[in-house]
Amino acid sequence: MDTQYRRRFRSLIQQRLDRWHLDWLSRRAPAKSQVTLDGRTIYILPTAQGWLFVVSSVVVFVAAINYALSLAFALSFLMTGVFLLTLVHTFMNLQGLSLQGHRAEPCFAGERAVFSIVVTRNDQRVREAIEVCAPPADAAIKGKHDCQLANLTHLAADEVFLAIQTSVRGHFKAPRLRVKTVYPLGLWEAWSRPDLDMPCLVYPRPQVCELPPSAGAGDKADNLVSVPGTEDFYGLRDYRPGDSHRQIAWKVLARGQGLKTKQFVDPCDVNLILDWAQFSGLPLETRLSCLCYQVLQLSAREIDFGLRLPGQEFLPGRGDEHRHTLLQALALWS
Repeated sequence: MDTQYRRRFRSLIQQRLDRWHLDWLSRRAPAKSQVTLDGRTIYILPTAQGWLFVVSSVVVFVAAINYALSLAFALSFLMTGVFLLTLVHTFMNLQGLSLQGHRAEPCFAGERAVFSIVVTRNDQRVREAIEVCAPPADAAIKGKHDCQLANLTHLAADEVFLAIQTSVRGHFKAPRLRVKTVYPLGLWEAWSRPDLDMPCLVYPRPQVCELPPSAGAGDKADNLVSVPGTEDFYGLRDYRPGDSHRQIAWKVLARGQGLKTKQFVDPCDVNLILDWAQFSGLPLETRLSCLCYQVLQLSAREIDFGLRLPGQEFLPGRGDEHRHTLLQALALWS
């Protein structure tokens, strides 16, 4: 019990420290779409190898005093000079770099949002081994940083792409990046924590579900089209992970023709309206996921359809822009 209490106490202290650190960074380096690294935003400390190098230099210096060895004195002073000179080179490898972030294309909850960051040098100095890392959006996830290297040797700019895991729908903002370098000898690590204010729209996670019969068929046969459903057999397609086992064509599999899934369709009006009320009884997020799935299915079949949400209604239409409008409404609905 005491061990569990100590763990919870340490976790609470760590959360407080992380929150204080982020608040301090927000005041010192506010979010901007483009930032230039300078002395206010670059931090530097010796690495583990750097501390080992310092200890080795001290040991050599003590041995030189003890045995009065001129060469040992020279080696100790040389090591100290290299250590201090490396400090300058490591710091200058980040000094003056400009980073510009771009919004990511919309994605679905549970997918990775891919952000583009352009790293530019503002002088003729060669910059090497610039590591740009994106920590996970959820602080509880450890060891999931996505890191990419930028090298500005022949070109003045380099573009890196970072993929960050999303979990919930709505507006998503990339967390603060970590830009670091240990160039040239790995004795010092210089880093910065810029916030490039990179947004992304996250759609609901699609969930396979059938369109209720109340989606409706019109009175005139000319107004009817077929949409994915449960009534009429439409054909076979290759099996996809997640397909219901009840729709697998077992007889086809027994004949050695591979794993196939049966497709069924329902007749519905060409001016179909997807309605929030059609999925009554389901949890809120499940409703949105089902509506998202139906939007994708109907868009793929190029059918005119609209959407009705509590307080919102969209007229029937088709096309990429119409699909994005409906998915955006589902992503931001609250």
